[in-house]
Parts: sequence; C-alpha cells; structure tokens
Amino acid sequence: MSRSDENQRIILGIKLREAREQAGYSLQKLGDLSGISPSYLNEIEKGKKYPSIEKITSLSEQLAVDKEWLLSQKLDKKLAPVSDLLDSGILKELPLKMLGLELPKLLELLSNTPSKLNAFIRTLIEITRNYDLRVETFYFSVMRSYQEIHDNYFESLEAHAERFIRKHKFDLSKPISSDMLARILKRDFDYRIVKDGFSGDQQLADLRSYTKRGRKRATLFLNKDLSESQKTFIYGREIGYCYMSLETRSYTSTWVEIGSFDEVLNNFRASYFSNAIVLHKSQFLKDLKAFLSNPDWNEDILFTTLSRYNCTPEMLLQRLTNLLPKYFGLKELFFLRFTNVPGTQEYELSKEMHLGGIRDPRGTVLHEHYCRRWMFIDILKQMTERQSSGTYRNEVMGGGQIATYFDSKDTYLVFSIARPLFPTLHVNSSLTLGIKLDSRSRVKIAFTKDPSIKERLVHNTCERCPAQNCKYRAEEASVWKENQKLKKRKELLKKL
Repeated sequence: MSRSDENQRIILGIKLREAREQAGYSLQKLGDLSGISPSYLNEIEKGKKYPSIEKITSLSEQLAVDKEWLLSQKLDKKLAPVSDLLDSGILKELPLKMLGLELPKLLELLSNTPSKLNAFIRTLIEITRNYDLRVETFYFSVMRSYQEIHDNYFESLEAHAERFIRKHKFDLSKPISSDMLARILKRDFDYRIVKDGFSGDQQLADLRSYTKRGRKRATLFLNKDLSESQKTFIYGREIGYCYMSLETRSYTSTWVEIGSFDEVLNNFRASYFSNAIVLHKSQFLKDLKAFLSNPDWNEDILFTTLSRYNCTPEMLLQRLTNLLPKYFGLKELFFLRFTNVPGTQEYELSKEMHLGGIRDPRGTVLHEHYCRRWMFIDILKQMTERQSSGTYRNEVMGGGQIATYFDSKDTYLVFSIARPLFPTLHVNSSLTLGIKLDSRSRVKIAFTKDPSIKERLVHNTCERCPAQNCKYRAEEASVWKENQKLKKRKELLKKL
C-alpha cells in the first residue's frame, strides 16, 4: 500500500467523523441510516478501511454533505494542518509502531482538539524548518529513547550472543581476536574481506568499512588503518547482521546515508551483538564486580580491560551501560562522546545517552561552551597539548573524576577515555561514562571514598555557570547573569 493511499484513508476518516459529529449521529445511528455496520464505520474513521464509491455516496446523502468533499484530499481550515503534517513527511519518517502508536490513532487523538492540533502541528513544522532538522535527527532521537526506556539492556540480543558463543565454543578466558571472527565470516557466511579497501582514494579515507552485497557473496572492504580492536568490532557486527538475519541495514561505517529507521535500529542490534560476544557477560561481570568492590581507585584497570578483551573504548563504556543498570542497580548514568579538532576550542557532542531520567550534562545547548572542568573536555585539551609538543605516542588517555554541580549539588563518578578518532584524520575523541552518586551507588562502588580520585565542581556550560574567578572559564556567564537579573526583578515585583 502506498503512502498516498494511506493518507487518503486517513483524511476520509477525519472528514467522516467530523461530518457525523456535526450531524449529531452516533456510529449506530449512521449505520442504521446508511446500511453500513457501525464496526465498519469505525474502521473508516480510524483510517483503516476505504469504502466503495457506493458506500461513500450513501454516507454523503445521509450526512447531507457533498460527495466530492468527502473524496477530496482537502480539509477545512481548522484541520488543514493535518494535511501539512502528512505532506511534510515528518510522521512518515518517525517509527511510530515501534513506540506503540499507529498514525491514524495519533491523528485521531490530536483531532479531538482541533485548535490545539493546529498549533501543535504548525509548531512542529516550524521547528524543523528553523533548525534545519534532518530526518536522521528524528531517527537517532527515537533510538536513544528506545534504549533509555529499556535501560539499554536487551535480553533477546544477549541470548543471540550467548547462543553464538556456545555454538563456536569460544574460550572466554582469552580475548576474541579479529582473525577468529574473520574466519567465521568467511566460512559460515561466505564473505570476502579486503583489508586495504580504500587505498588511494582520499574521499573515502575516513570510512572504516563498506559492505558490498553481491548476488552470490558479500565483500567487506576495510580501512587499512583500523586497529585490531576496531576490526574485531566490525567483524562482530557483520556476523550480527547475518546471524540474526537483519536484512535492512547500513552498508558503510561511518554513516554516509540513512534510508530508514530500520537501518538505525538494526545497526544498533548488530553493534550490541558484537559488544556482547567480545565483552561476554559471564566473564565480564566477574571482572566488573571485582573492579567495583575494590576500595582503591586504579585507573589503569580501564586500559588493561581494553587489551584483556580486545575491545575499543566505546565498546567498553557502552557495555557498561548495558550491565550496570541490570546487574548492579546503577540505573542513573550517562554516556557521552565528544570530538575536537586539535588546535581549536570547539568541542562537539556527537553522541549521548541518559538512563534513569537524568538529563545532565545535556547536549542540547546551542552555541555555548561546555564546562572545561569536566574530565571529558580537559582530557582532550591535554591530548592536544601532548600532540603539539611531540610527546604523544598514540596511547589511550583517560582516568576518573568525581564531578559535583555548582547549583544542584548532583554528583557523578566519571570515567573518561580519549584517543584520536582513527581513521578520521586530525580529530580527537573522548568517551565518558558518568554514574550518579547517591547512598546506593556509593555502597555499590567501594572506591568512591578513595581520596586519590580528583573532585571538581562543574556545570553544563560556561554561559550558565555561577563560578567566580574560574581559571577554566572559556566564556562569560551571560545566561546565568541574565537569569539572576530576571530572578531579582521577580523578587522586586513581589515586594510591590
């Protein structure tokens, strides 16, 4: 069924319901007059059925409305925004069914209050125009919401990974190598692997991989500069696509084009699968329990874990977001990825996720300067300085921090890991996991009492921070000062 056919059904349903209610008829009454069952009329009004021309003629006569009006795609002024919304493609791109919604049901709910519907739709369309929001923005926002409402733990994906591990009888006391997974790709799924896939083509130099589907077999092209752990992740993700029969998928890494939400969803599923086999739950939980129960903080554990499991920093921190809420009850946490071009003061938040309802530090503030007191910013600055001085040796940098907000006093235990964003040229990246500290989490994480962990007061951005004489400040506290003026004005008005 085409999108235009669906829109036609929806608009007819809206018009029929509007005409019936104006006539003062119930579904039963209109059914008696027109000879059409009330249940079928209900299906028409919900946009699920499109009646024959004879039935439309009968309905127009009983409701005393023009048949051509019922058949046309135009709505009256108060419901005209529905047409705008359908034509804009916004709702078409949102995976409503995944969120438990159907398009006709959503429009039915909204059309109960036409004036509010009008304002809502016009606002939605205006926002997308003013902020030049692309459909990818909706996809990734919905994907984050999907992860957040499930605490980023998915039992079905864990079960797939478990069955795969058992089938191939992996020795979990040893790291899974890229060669092991490459052999499985070739033997079980008939892949051809080209390890120097983008040689000599500068336009493709920052791509990590490309999968080409042939009629008989698939070819996986790799960037020659990938690390061992990056290749392991990519092979694991390719196996995930095949093993779980995920047909709709992206063929490039990083993203070049997104055709549908299913591509985003299946990329997440295949990536989750890869993380789950490399950082296998049964073994990793033992190491994680030992790490959290140690009263002494040792940041070297972060780095030794990367080599122990042959995983990337992002794989490690993402895996923690899967397991900490489920098995340790640490549900209030965030994951952030920042990028920085060395030599600039621009720090871009390229990925974020917040679990447990927390929203700080948030990444929705436009054109403001993130607080330099956070480790995830400071560590990028340190990396740039070492690169400039010639003392950087391509190692992973990182550590821990206890960060407390100036105003709310919310406190987080923060792990940050930074490294150049290979194979992207001249870009550094920091990855951060933050766990909210309260009475429960302080018991679960024994080393929070260790005085060797650096503690700092922080805020979201310099513009909103009340700190005085901050040596890290990159911009004046313009937003905070404006808020203080407004607060004072309100206090004076109350006194009047």
